[in-house]
Parts: sequence; structure tokens; C-alpha cells
Amino acid sequence: MNQEPERPVVFAEFRGKEILREMGRLLFSLLDVFVSAGYRIQLFDNLPASELGKYGPLAFALPHLRVTNTLPADTSRMIYLFDERDPAAGRRVWRKEIQVRYDVFSPYWFSDPIVMPYPVHPAHSGAGLEERLKQCRQSQRRMRIFFSGDTEGYVRSRIRYPNEKLPRLVVVNTIREQLGERLSVVQDEGGLARELAGTEYCNRFVMADPGSFRIDSAKWLNTLAMADFFLCPPGYVMPMCHNTVEAMAVGAIPIISYPEWFQPGLAHLENCIVFGDGSDLIRQLHGVLAMGSDQIAEMRRRVIDYYDRYLTPESFTRRIETSKERKVIVLMITDANMVNKASRLNGHSVLLRGAPPSGARGLASMLRRLRSGAT
Repeated sequence: MNQEPERPVVFAEFRGKEILREMGRLLFSLLDVFVSAGYRIQLFDNLPASELGKYGPLAFALPHLRVTNTLPADTSRMIYLFDERDPAAGRRVWRKEIQVRYDVFSPYWFSDPIVMPYPVHPAHSGAGLEERLKQCRQSQRRMRIFFSGDTEGYVRSRIRYPNEKLPRLVVVNTIREQLGERLSVVQDEGGLARELAGTEYCNRFVMADPGSFRIDSAKWLNTLAMADFFLCPPGYVMPMCHNTVEAMAVGAIPIISYPEWFQPGLAHLENCIVFGDGSDLIRQLHGVLAMGSDQIAEMRRRVIDYYDRYLTPESFTRRIETSKERKVIVLMITDANMVNKASRLNGHSVLLRGAPPSGARGLASMLRRLRSGAT
């Protein structure tokens, strides 16, 4: 009988407070990605339970993770995962050292950090995700465009490069005011069921009313998988949002205003639909509603291929393992960095390294830099 190959071991130790932000989502997502990619984790027991938030405790329930209060005797075949280096651990020999940082808006001129792909939300991640995604991808698509999400407080855009992003509330209100009869706003789960009842495909934009209806967490991925396209307006603090990644994971094509935040950037009419201002948003939605089934099927294939190539835990850890550097910097996209350093985002930022500016303003910006001789 074939035995399961021995899992490589990560010794994780966090001394800073940043990893505990966002209700513990950062801690869970970072550790979950290594567990999901086939690693065992030894987590140093120094994290205060009172600061783990809502999602931090989920990390301690991950399979193949155990808590320890001692440094391993032999670390030569292990990976050291940390934010602030422990002096004792720093004197050891490790197979690789991974330092977690958060400033994706800096240029990192003299290093080549790896930006961790933005993850599926902890509420939908964890054990069995890969199998759940496979099942969702095989679902029958029942509607053309779908959106469900909160809008309360989503009124500000902090990003100005390469173009300003419409806040989520503006996006939703623009659609409600201008899309007309092609929009169906449903007030509850029963309304959604009635909209999709029968055998005919719903070639409309179906929106769960943000003021009265949110999809139950347990049904979220399955509901996303019923749509050919999913509207992905920016998040509360920054453009990047879990629902974009979740949509792509199940094969729903994202309608998005921040394709350059992905590495590599998403491409209009290949693996996403990109919109700019309000009039462009409505124009793109009408284009999606008129799109043929063959083009949609090809775009879905490319979306799934992109997710599998660049957004899975395995794709992330593969980049680390194949790096020629023994000491690797991993960057996590966080709300706190966004709030504190949004104005520093530019064409040299590691987040956008190699990504062409998008939209008319982005093109104008690129032409100005070329004329000035800047790189």
C-alpha cells in the first residue's frame, strides 16, 4: 500500500501585531494556505487568545497544525515563517526563511518579494475546499450576472492610480438607476428562487438587495456558481475583495474595476470584464447581456485556468519553493496598509510590478511617463 509522502514542516512564529488584524483573517489565511498546499505547521505558542478575533481561532483547528512552546532541535529541513525574527531562531540553519510583510505599495528595488494571492474568505475556506470548488464548477449556470454584498459605508475611494475606482455604493446605485428592465432586484431568498424558477436561463442582472438580503454563508459558493458573471465592486477599505477570488474559484467571470491588483493582471474580455466610470459600467453590462454562449464558455475556461495557475495555495507555495533565494519576503495585501499608504501606490509599487495601467487615465499616465523618459 502506498504511503502518503511526508509533509514538509513550517515552523511559524509571529511577534508583531499586524498578523492579528482583520479579526484574525490574516493569521488564518496565511497558515491555511500552507496546510492546504500540503505542509505541516508547528505554531509557536505566543499569540494572545484575547487578540485572535473572530477568525484567528480557526487557525488552531487546521489539520496538520500543532502548537508548540519550544524551538525544534533540528531545523535544517524546515521552513521558518515569521514576521519579526526571533534571535534564537535566527541563529539556526533553516531550509528556507520566509518573512511576512505587508507594504505592497513600496517598490522593493533590491529584492523580489512574492505577493501572496488574496484568499478565499475564512468563512468559505478550510478543509474540503478543493472538492467543493470542483462541484461548483460543474453547476448549471442559471443567470447571466449576479451581485450580492453589503453597501453600507462603502462610499469612499482611496485609490487614484492608475485610475480612481468607483466606490461600491456608487456602482450599485448607478446600476439600479440606469440599467433599466434588464435588472432584477430580489428582496430575499424566496425572491431569488422565484427569479430562477423554471427551465429558462435568466439573461438578466440579478441583484440581492443590499439593504435587505445577504446570501447565507453556507450557500455562498453554490450561489455564485449559478451565475455566468459576478459584479465585483471594490471592498470597504481597498479595491481587492474576497468575493472576486471566490467568483473566479467557481468559474464566475468577474466584472471588475481593479484588474491590475492581480499578479499577473486580469485581461478584459479574456478572463474578466473591466469597467471604468459609471457610463462605461453600464456599457459593459449591456455588452455582457448580449454576449454569446461560446464566448462566455471560453472566458469561463480562462477564468478557471487563471485561478488554478495563480490563486491556489499550491501555486503560491510553488513560487516560494522554486525561488533561488533561501530568504524570501512574502507580502500580504491588508486593509491597514491600504489605509496608511494608499497615496504611495504608483507604477513602481511591487503590487503593480509589470502590470500595464488600465483604462483611459492609465493609458494617458503611461504615455506621459514614456514622453518624459521615465520607466
